[in-house]
Amino acid sequence: MQKAPSMEEQQKYDWPGWPLESNPHGEDFDIAARKRMVLGSIMLLPYLRRYKKEMGKVILEVGPFFNPLVTPLEFPEVIIFYWENDHHVLRYLKNRYQEQVYPIFCDLNKIEGDSLMRLKLETQRYCQREHLKKIAFDSVVISHVFNYIDYKLFLLVMKEFLKKDGLLFINNVVDYGLPAFFSERRPTAVSETLKAVKGSGYKILHKKMFDSSDSKHQKNRRLVVVARSNER
Repeated sequence: MQKAPSMEEQQKYDWPGWPLESNPHGEDFDIAARKRMVLGSIMLLPYLRRYKKEMGKVILEVGPFFNPLVTPLEFPEVIIFYWENDHHVLRYLKNRYQEQVYPIFCDLNKIEGDSLMRLKLETQRYCQREHLKKIAFDSVVISHVFNYIDYKLFLLVMKEFLKKDGLLFINNVVDYGLPAFFSERRPTAVSETLKAVKGSGYKILHKKMFDSSDSKHQKNRRLVVVARSNER
């Protein structure tokens, strides 16, 4: 029998817009699943710390949800952008970090056409506030997002926004997360993901795979990648 969550846990994981009490996704997104999600995401943090001196002054985290890895506390004196498609998350991030970060709505399933143009305009507006002449991120971080998007399109689109020699950090487990929101264009294997990263013009600096510690809920291995943009 599963142990009832403490009041502290209830407050920590009962996220706005995603209430535990009326969770329609069952064990895919109960409190245990949310804990696994957060713990899995922070497995990328040691690599961010390892490359911290090379990550530059303008960093984008894509899909940070309620537990961003790139924060003002972890990265002081850095200009932080978040691209996120959940309005509850955007409000949460604005309230939590006030003027220290720039949360921007980004429909990650439509990063082309008019939707991409709106994203550019909104991001450029905040870049101007920071006296940046154009959108040019030194580093981009994306954790637990590839299963929900056309990840190959994302890799190509980011070439336009990431500086030459900029760093890309990826954390993903194939078919792990909320199946109700999975994209048909998600990665199907680690080898496919690595091939797509290289084929999109990134040089892989570091890759590591981790065996799952919970085969019932996470059947596949976790992939962590650090790559450098070779083209712009």
